[in-house]
Amino acid sequence: MTDSHSRVLICGSRRWPWPDTITTLLDRAANRHGNDLVVIEGAGTGAASAAHHWCTHHDLPAWRHRCHPLTPAPGRRTRTRCWSEAERNQRILHDEGPRLVIAFHENFHPDHPGSTNDMCRRALTLGVPVWLVPTADPDKGMWLDTRHYTGQHTRHPDPPNPTATIQPAIPETNVARTPMEPSPATPTTSP
Repeated sequence: MTDSHSRVLICGSRRWPWPDTITTLLDRAANRHGNDLVVIEGAGTGAASAAHHWCTHHDLPAWRHRCHPLTPAPGRRTRTRCWSEAERNQRILHDEGPRLVIAFHENFHPDHPGSTNDMCRRALTLGVPVWLVPTADPDKGMWLDTRHYTGQHTRHPDPPNPTATIQPAIPETNVARTPMEPSPATPTTSP
């Protein structure tokens, strides 16, 4: 893995209907970062396919085009697809170290299952910013935040402390009912 600050992971819907949106954002990133741009993608259909085609069209060498197809180990073929995708997502984030995730999904909801949701949640947990693009307009996106997610899978308890006393739980605000507000299109971190 290189130490490039321009490592962008592209993920999204398998049925993403606007591949030109991905092309536009990757063109912008390439104009900004030149030969330092590293594109990480899952070699799937939809959004990943558009990113893959962009990389091959621009003849990115393997160290700049990090392609991770879903290929489960032979002993894991009995597991569901979600298990394999979750493992791959974790491996990609760990091995590739993206500095930004751009998710393309027209029906994204933080509490619905799916590989895009899993990747976004895992990235946010690791402190990687996630920009969600839900429409054909690449400027009409929003920054995701861990507060958009509910459920135990997003909470990481502190390690047990044998000297601590147990405190009663404090009711939290129901973040599931907190609307996702659109954010300005200008990212605070560079893609």
